[in-house]
Amino acid sequence: MLGIAGLVLAVIAIVALIWRGWHMVVVSLVASLIVILANGMDVLSAINESYMGDMAAFVGSWFLLFALGSVFGRVMGDSGASAGIASSMLRLVGEKHALLVIMVTGLVLSYGGISAFIIAFSVYPIAAELFERADIPKKLVVAAIMVCPATLGMVMMPGIPSTQNLIPASFLGTDAYAGALLGVICSVVMFALSYAYLQWEIGRCRRRGEHFSPSPGEALARPDDADTPPVWACFAPIALLVVLVFVLQRAAGMQATDAVTVSMLASVIAACLLYRGRLANVKRVIGESCTSGLSSLVSVAAIMGFGGVVVASPAYQGIIEALMSTSLNPLWQGFITIFAIAGITGSAIGALNIYLGSMAQTLLATGLDPAMMHRVLCMASVGPATLLPHTSAMLAANQAAKTEVRDTYRYVLVSCALLPIAVSLLGMALGLAGVA
Repeated sequence: MLGIAGLVLAVIAIVALIWRGWHMVVVSLVASLIVILANGMDVLSAINESYMGDMAAFVGSWFLLFALGSVFGRVMGDSGASAGIASSMLRLVGEKHALLVIMVTGLVLSYGGISAFIIAFSVYPIAAELFERADIPKKLVVAAIMVCPATLGMVMMPGIPSTQNLIPASFLGTDAYAGALLGVICSVVMFALSYAYLQWEIGRCRRRGEHFSPSPGEALARPDDADTPPVWACFAPIALLVVLVFVLQRAAGMQATDAVTVSMLASVIAACLLYRGRLANVKRVIGESCTSGLSSLVSVAAIMGFGGVVVASPAYQGIIEALMSTSLNPLWQGFITIFAIAGITGSAIGALNIYLGSMAQTLLATGLDPAMMHRVLCMASVGPATLLPHTSAMLAANQAAKTEVRDTYRYVLVSCALLPIAVSLLGMALGLAGVA
């Protein structure tokens, strides 16, 4: 019981310290020490192997993408391309549809195989311009950017090339399009609910007299007044990114992460060449944005280190064993277990790997449709992973937007956690009713 109490106390400590503005490295180390001491683990071994091991693994996997994503976002912003995109979109659909533009942009990029981490850096400059022009409070920007990439664009829509969508395929013998009808229904419901919720929040903010306010030190040009590149040049690097990711994955058979890395590098080079006359000092822009991106990477990697300590703790192992030994319907058991693992660790990938790694054959033996199980279990992983403010993608989005978690969390909680949980329960009901 002491070990479980330690897990609970660690999560409370994370929330409290984040709210008080402590750096994520400090937050993760304090929370890790609570788990280690409460579970009677060897401190040095747990820190050196579990914490540093998972932190180093994450840095190694995402080093280039965080750096390139930050450079891409900075170049798009400093060149005026983001302002040009925002201005052209506002002329096309009007200010009242700024939120819709951001959500659709995030959805298209995620369907193209671009991770939520990179979308946060790539879309933020455009979103900031749109929010400033539409005078929407900045505290809503993280939810607006991430709601599609972190929910329907990650696990609901069939064919998404995300890791979360591919893990069940490797265990259940399905493919990325498994449970297509179920996925489409849930995607439509999720998009409609999240759009309606965020529009409602925008209306509430306006009634309270709240306005857009840049973060300290952040200077944004009004889209109408900005000296922007031609429209085609504004969109060219993003179009190149989406097309290259698709071609490299589908035609060349390249792994998703490698395809995005190569495509992002090509897009950064293309943007620097296209906008070379608009960037006062390319060397400074690249240097400063690399520093910013890697600072964000360390913050996110630190919380992954905490996740490594949690997974190695006896209390966590006991919780998982207890959940897996229940006599519930296997699909419900999987749903609840994945929900619990994702909620504790803040990782949908970890939840799917841990559960399906030991229970996939049991699920297949039930005779239930593997395609339906694929889609339902995928959806079960995303909502709980965002319930608490230490989710890695949301931390990255706050870093990109230079916002505080305590300001943005409320809107992320509803749009990226509570609504997906409700939709995943709908998916479970539809799946058991025979929809796949």
